[in-house]
Amino acid sequence: MNKKWASLWNKIKTPPLVWRIVLYISTVIVIGITLFTLFIEIKEEWFSILSYVLYALSAILLTYSVFLIVTTIPHVKQIIVKKLESREFTRSLLKNYGFRTIIFAIGSFVMSIAFGAFNAYMGIKYLSIWYGALATYYISLAFLRGGVLLYHGRKRKSVRFKSESQGAIQSAKNYRNSGITLLVLNIALSSAIAQMIFDNKFFSFEGWTIYAFAAYAFYKITMSTINILRASKQQNLTVKAIRNVNLMDAMVSILALQTALLATFMTEGTNVSLFNTLTGSVVSLLSISIGIFMIIKANKIINNIRMEKKENGKKSI
Repeated sequence: MNKKWASLWNKIKTPPLVWRIVLYISTVIVIGITLFTLFIEIKEEWFSILSYVLYALSAILLTYSVFLIVTTIPHVKQIIVKKLESREFTRSLLKNYGFRTIIFAIGSFVMSIAFGAFNAYMGIKYLSIWYGALATYYISLAFLRGGVLLYHGRKRKSVRFKSESQGAIQSAKNYRNSGITLLVLNIALSSAIAQMIFDNKFFSFEGWTIYAFAAYAFYKITMSTINILRASKQQNLTVKAIRNVNLMDAMVSILALQTALLATFMTEGTNVSLFNTLTGSVVSLLSISIGIFMIIKANKIINNIRMEKKENGKKSI
């Protein structure tokens, strides 16, 4: 008897593909009919009984369909992962955090160029200092990301360094240059913030798009924070530089979101400039702090390597 129940449970848990397809189609049809009955005003007793039967059947079919989908996900995931691991590029994308960071940074680089070009166009069209400052910021951000990616590409493709220590020094110098560029980037950012405060300029989004941007901004800041913590465990300075830049980009998105929300939902008489000043100052100070930290860290790495080389030279003598 137990074997029969076990066999029946196995059939229920793992039905053939054809039965799954029939089940999913039936679930959609029954739920559709059930929803349709909500809009029909028939007060007959048989119709009420039919409605309750349809509700119960919809609940059962939906529960069973969700159960099958959930139990299938691990198997499907295993198949997808196995397929991805069969190719070098996708395998590196799955397994190598540093490689994944570089690939996603290429997408961010393209987006920075697009935002920069759009704001430059708007600045020229309307002769706007506001759009000009934003264009400068995004174009500078693109140069910063592009510089990090270009250095990484050259380092991979060429045997350029005579020794491991020279390679480490060059990596540290590139990291330091990224920190210096971040400080320069802050000039354009400060100009945009000043426009928000003194000329009452702000980001704006039409209708429901503000909610989409809000979700995107919170996603960016959440992922940037998580990735900063992950990058702190990495030795690769290129990964660290990219994650620092992404954090700054996410902070600017939060500032943009705040200005848009204030412009959309705040009541008349609210001191919008105060809120923009506070958040803008925090973002600007954070940008300066990260830039200075990168410069100090890079100089420390360079000095340590040079001191180690000197000590090794003395020992060899």
